[in-house]
Amino acid sequence: MPLRRVEICISNQISGNDLYYAKSYPHTDRDRNGVMDIYSVPVYFLFLKGKDENGILKTRVWKVLRFMPYLNDPLNYDNRYGQKGWTVAGLHKLPLQQVREYKRHYSVHSAQTIYRGAIVLKGSFYIHAGPDKIPNATNAIYGSAGCIEIIGNFNLFKEDIRELSGSDNKIADDVIEELIKKGLLFVQIEQATPPDLLKRILQH
Repeated sequence: MPLRRVEICISNQISGNDLYYAKSYPHTDRDRNGVMDIYSVPVYFLFLKGKDENGILKTRVWKVLRFMPYLNDPLNYDNRYGQKGWTVAGLHKLPLQQVREYKRHYSVHSAQTIYRGAIVLKGSFYIHAGPDKIPNATNAIYGSAGCIEIIGNFNLFKEDIRELSGSDNKIADDVIEELIKKGLLFVQIEQATPPDLLKRILQH
């Protein structure tokens, strides 16, 4: 069965009922007072779009982390990252375009997770696994350098892509690679203004 086009749309729609309590990444103490800072971060919707064998539009909905607190302390600089200091990390927009690369064995740096894989958006900005669920302020675990982080089971997210593609291959990683090779996996990020996270500090 021929593969079908799949689109990933990271929307500018906020899930009004959800807030994610995040620490900054790679460092967590902006004012160096010995206490990890916690920020209240909005959660956005991601839409996976495709068509079934009859040409009927199908959409799967996921929640994601899009803008996150980033802190690379100039006094304790982590040279894995190009930018020093504090910022709200994340792409403001990305026009609809073909995905060019999938890092099948990518491992998340900002937290422990069993999931692997990353869809490359632009440069070092990826779509990859995030927290299994939205935590409360006492168990915030994820930070970010601006990647799109899928909330929930990342393997099921990849499975949604596989199913929308119509592939007979049961291995989602294989299907994602094949979609990219054939120019059938697309991504876009809708324009959004980053939140002022310095006004959303819950603990510092």
